[in-house]
Amino acid sequence: MKKYAFLLVALFTLWACSDDDTTPQQEVTCSITAPAEGTIIDLATATSMTIKGEGAVNVGEIESVTLKVNGKSVSEVTKVPFSYDYTFAADQAIGDMKIELTVKGDAGKEKTATANVTLKKTESGTDPEPEPEPEPEQEVTCEITTPTSGETFDLATVTELNITGKAAVNVGSVETFILKVGGVEIAPAPALAEDGTFSHTYALTNQLTGELSIELAVKGDKTTTVKIASVAVTLTRTVAPPTAETFTDERDGHVYKYVTIGTQSWMAENLAYLPQVSKPSATIDSNAPLYFVLNYDGEDVSAAKATEEFGLYGVLYNWYAAMGQADAQGGDAEANPSGVQGPCPNGWHVPSKAEWKELEAFISLQLPDVKGNVLVDDWGGETYELYKNVWSAITGKEGWEISGNLDMWPDMAQGPQDSFGLNIIPSGQCYHTGSFGFSGSSTSFWTTDKQGQGGGTVDISNLAYNISYSKFGTNEKRGYSVRCVKD
Repeated sequence: MKKYAFLLVALFTLWACSDDDTTPQQEVTCSITAPAEGTIIDLATATSMTIKGEGAVNVGEIESVTLKVNGKSVSEVTKVPFSYDYTFAADQAIGDMKIELTVKGDAGKEKTATANVTLKKTESGTDPEPEPEPEPEQEVTCEITTPTSGETFDLATVTELNITGKAAVNVGSVETFILKVGGVEIAPAPALAEDGTFSHTYALTNQLTGELSIELAVKGDKTTTVKIASVAVTLTRTVAPPTAETFTDERDGHVYKYVTIGTQSWMAENLAYLPQVSKPSATIDSNAPLYFVLNYDGEDVSAAKATEEFGLYGVLYNWYAAMGQADAQGGDAEANPSGVQGPCPNGWHVPSKAEWKELEAFISLQLPDVKGNVLVDDWGGETYELYKNVWSAITGKEGWEISGNLDMWPDMAQGPQDSFGLNIIPSGQCYHTGSFGFSGSSTSFWTTDKQGQGGGTVDISNLAYNISYSKFGTNEKRGYSVRCVKD
């Protein structure tokens, strides 16, 4: 029987414990809504102040409300919300006054809110001293107004750059003012006008083409922050191409453009004289003068002249055709003029290497210095030499691929400019193995000197600024283009 009684007690205890108490805990809130914290009251004009307060409990009831002013209870305030006019004593002391509101709930929870005010008394007949205005935070104005970012300036006509801007502060003074052009600080710095504006004339003498950075750094005397403004402009140099003239080859009526550069007059297109045409396979076994048209595999002159390639690139000549005779020995590489007419019209001749070098030297004198042979070390430091970008100046704007060597020769990024009207474009070749080839990165022309392995050439490639001159020659059976120079 005792066992059953024990089980009943245990079950009753488990039932009693399983009854969850879901009643929330009592929370008390209270606040002083007037006067605001930090209020200043002048006893010369005010005899009382209104105190307002609020309070609440989420469950149960409010048991008591206590309002204290400078530690003394105000018996008139016993509930919330309330609005109570507190009268100042006749001998009320000036200084800080603390207002304290405490609300207590019937579950023993309580909350206290405080507000502090300042009492002062202005002497009769005098105006109260105005509170000093807090000094505003220093703000720095930093801008470059001219030139604007992205502008392009042609060094052929622009000799100086007018840089204007503003460097000012709203309070205090400008402590640091640094203007840099191309990463080099301008010293002494331009003078600042009273309104903070400035103007500086920057000479573009011997300036490289490409991007030019302009940076302004300004710091005020009341801040540690340096404000920076920057713009980037592009510098170019346009060389006015010579006026193209024309003449007619009396042999076939072909009209050629030509340009005068320095003391030389050069054809502005490849020679297109075609007395006969051969298949590319003819190169394999023949030492006779041969003439080819790129990608034409036939022997009909009229059909060859009707091709698009003939109109674009003219004729490809083997060494013997370029020199005007079979088993030709060519001429002196240093002869100027070369004295070799070859397939050129009367009054014109095939240029020697010396004549190509004269052309390159004259053009170089007209061009600005640009970065070349650029090397970057492991820390990002850059070293380079100064070169003339002859390639861009002499190449036409069709057919060329983008250079694959821009890191080393960055000015190649501007691409062909045809600044002198020569319009040199890739024109292909006929291999001595009996096939045609074309590259968008280079083209070659016969010169008049014979070298150890064959005929001499000049090679123009988008991998370097300069013209390349062969040292050992190439197979005489190959077909290359010819440019003629006026006698």
